[in-house]
Amino acid sequence: MYKTQLLFTTVLLFVCVQLQAQQNITIPDRYARIGNKAQALRLHLLEEKIPATLPEKNLPVKHDRNAVYKPVKKMSTSEDLYRELEKMRKKYEPFMADYAPEMEKTRNRIELKKFLWREETDNDKKDFRNVLDGKGKWQEVSIPHFGAPLGRAVTYYFKRFSINREMLDFGSLFACFKGVDYKAHLFVNGYYMGSHEGFFAPFEFEISKYINEGDNFLVVKVENDFTTTGGKDKNGNHVVGNKIYASTGLGYDDPETGWHHCPPGMGICQDCYIEARDPLHIYDVFIRPLPEKEKAELWFEVNNFSENLKDIRLKLSVYGQNFRDTIFEGQEYIPRTTYIPGVGDLAKPADWEERRLEMGYGVNFLKTSVHIKDPRLWCNKTPWLYQLQVKLYNEKDELTDTREFQFGMRSFEMDTLNVPKGRIFLNGEQIRLRGANTMGFLQQDVFKKDLDQLRDDILLAKICNMNFLRLTQRPVQAEIYEYCDKLGLMTQTDLPLFGGLRTNQWAECVKQAEEMERLVRNHPCNIMVTYINERFPNAEGKPQRCMSTAGEYYRLFAACDQAVHMANPDRVIKAGDGDYDPPSPGLPDSHCYNAWYNGHGLGLGKLHKGYWQWVKPEWYWACGEFGAEGLDNIDVMKKYYPEAWLPKNREDEKKWNSGFIKSAQTQKFHYMWFNTQYSVKDWIEASQEHQAWATRLTTEAFRRDSNMVSFAIHLFIDAWPAGWMKTIMDVDRQPKKAFFVYRDALEPLMVNLRTDRYHFFSGEKINIEAWLCNDLNTIPQGYKIKYQFEKMGKVIFAHEVDAQIPVNSSTFQGYINFEAPDVKTRTDYQLRLALFDKTGNGLSQSVIDLDIFPAAKPVNGALCCSPSGQGTAKVIAGELSLKLFEDFDNAETLLIDDYSWYEANRENVNRLVTAGKTVVFVELPPGEYRIGETKVEVEKTK
Repeated sequence: MYKTQLLFTTVLLFVCVQLQAQQNITIPDRYARIGNKAQALRLHLLEEKIPATLPEKNLPVKHDRNAVYKPVKKMSTSEDLYRELEKMRKKYEPFMADYAPEMEKTRNRIELKKFLWREETDNDKKDFRNVLDGKGKWQEVSIPHFGAPLGRAVTYYFKRFSINREMLDFGSLFACFKGVDYKAHLFVNGYYMGSHEGFFAPFEFEISKYINEGDNFLVVKVENDFTTTGGKDKNGNHVVGNKIYASTGLGYDDPETGWHHCPPGMGICQDCYIEARDPLHIYDVFIRPLPEKEKAELWFEVNNFSENLKDIRLKLSVYGQNFRDTIFEGQEYIPRTTYIPGVGDLAKPADWEERRLEMGYGVNFLKTSVHIKDPRLWCNKTPWLYQLQVKLYNEKDELTDTREFQFGMRSFEMDTLNVPKGRIFLNGEQIRLRGANTMGFLQQDVFKKDLDQLRDDILLAKICNMNFLRLTQRPVQAEIYEYCDKLGLMTQTDLPLFGGLRTNQWAECVKQAEEMERLVRNHPCNIMVTYINERFPNAEGKPQRCMSTAGEYYRLFAACDQAVHMANPDRVIKAGDGDYDPPSPGLPDSHCYNAWYNGHGLGLGKLHKGYWQWVKPEWYWACGEFGAEGLDNIDVMKKYYPEAWLPKNREDEKKWNSGFIKSAQTQKFHYMWFNTQYSVKDWIEASQEHQAWATRLTTEAFRRDSNMVSFAIHLFIDAWPAGWMKTIMDVDRQPKKAFFVYRDALEPLMVNLRTDRYHFFSGEKINIEAWLCNDLNTIPQGYKIKYQFEKMGKVIFAHEVDAQIPVNSSTFQGYINFEAPDVKTRTDYQLRLALFDKTGNGLSQSVIDLDIFPAAKPVNGALCCSPSGQGTAKVIAGELSLKLFEDFDNAETLLIDDYSWYEANRENVNRLVTAGKTVVFVELPPGEYRIGETKVEVEKTK
């Protein structure tokens, strides 16, 4: 049920005063403080987005008995959900297939699955030979490995391994790491091999010269640091470091520090191995799809670790990967070029002569293109995939290496020329991004090698009607992109920046932007990258520690753009997600937590009415984060929570609140949204009800806004118990109520009812907006909208009209305008709106609950209500007399909307409060008050 007291056009601060236990509200954590921020002060570059005036169009309300319909059945239980999941597994199983022929293997690999591990000691700092000799107290760990310590710390990994003659005969050996968090320094047999900074990118070092036949050992020194956003040291001080890391990660199994996905842990967090290859081998290939031209560009990176120049040729084949087809086989590519003299150069015999390109030492870059006739386009519904197979031959025509690459033929573009700018197109058709943020659950699937769970988690998003996931504030493991490719779920990948960047890390950030693009560029699922989450002005008051001006960030964004587009010219970029110092380049994105951090972004009533935040002119807009906390289900609490987090007995439970749960926000914020509860189950029910209400209110407002091209709820699935309970599904994949609400609000064709009021008096006019939202690029024919007004399931009136369906937009259908029925006591009614196709199937439904009260009886007095709802009275606050206070003795509540009047009548008001009456202040200025026997503190908040 909607919470009508929050839907005023301007959100008011209500302070209810009674004789009861004092409850103090404080801003509890960093994320709440962020939620309390306003946008920066450069409003002269922005404009407020206000709703268009709706036409005076009323829908018929004359009762038509033939229009009466049964409520449209919706998914609402875990059982419904998992039946649908079983269907989806079967539906998408064909797209998981691999029909391409197997390739000859030209490499040999030793997986490094176990290491000895320990933290650095003072002796290690004095004599590093201790580490290289394997001295100290080590413990065995499995790879991948991730966790504490946090902050400035060093750990070591030690591994003995054996190399046989067969491996050495390949010619080159590489130590390969798919990801190490954060700085990695590699030593082989005591020799330093190289270093890499950044937690998400794969890297490798050629180690052949330092390897022995037989026993060898390697040491990985891993350095951690405080992040560029900062963290707490051992003394509780806030420390800003150099680690480029945002606020989301794998997490680790520690309820106090590791379950909550923000701790920036460290370790060899992805697979690693020793690989033997020919010195002449394929390092990487980028397949650039150009479906409109029926071709793909192939960018090859060929390594040559021999001392001689090499002529090469490549044999290329393309097959259907998840469909049976051979596009072409064995197509030869011999890299050649023509020497072109420069301006003013002397003519030479070699001018304009075609010559073969020889592969020099290290990496060599080549480009060619191949024809793909009538390509099967990759999209969410039909994620068709191709496979490129490459064979590399040397000058002796010997096969030295083979590689295979999964790719899809699709285009993704953002219109930045036509006003309004920011429309998004997949394969030439407009698309709107509807999805969720992720914080660790997909990464944990890969970390645990549970690829079946990875598949299911992606399918659960599709069942929820999402078409993309924001891989929030970090690139993720390659397996996640591969599975999203196969299952048809788009992704947005973020560079791990939050708030700001240390100035000395500018160049490192640009390097990591390129690494991010190289990681994702072959994956059709990944349609967009971003650079920074929630950029703050003036470095949050510490410009001596971080970049602080918009100009500095614009230069960073421009440099990152160049790095990304060098790796992939077609990449769509959204510079900022949740910009607190707007405007940033490209699509404006603002985060909006006004149903949790009260008033964040803009007033909740204004959002519901159709307003949006101040953004730059001439653009559409996006909302990368919104949401509210919903506590874990009771079985998750009992199964995983430490005993100290839960009540020990029934008596203890009466005093329990969610503040006992590490990092939970509900205890601090519930006062603004729902009443204090007195049992664990009631806390769960109230919080999940609020989360569902907030999800519905916000998402439906976004759907009605045709200028909103992308939004993502925060969050989808929890990676750990109590990890980040804004998720709409818990760690055991049990849906919270908000899951089903969000699913309904993401129906591609959706009807919606909107009103500013849900309580009426008999005889009043009820005027409710009817909307139809369409994310499709088609207009289906013969569709009807039906609406009916009900009392306890009995239809009072019903009618139907032809649906006015827009193309990829939202349209106001008209007002449902009628008179509130006559009632003797408060009575519940429902207004129901539904969409039906031409065969009569119900597709979407919107329902609102309305409370009708007996007609009001105005008298000269204050606004007072007795427990029965009778005796309502209304006056101007300044004209009250002592008689008012006598009348109030028979009522329960006094409403005061003028603080100066309260000051003049403080003694009488305090007497009534002390006697047990309730006084409701519509607004109180910030400050401390004693009203009756109750102490009240009003904090300044946005």
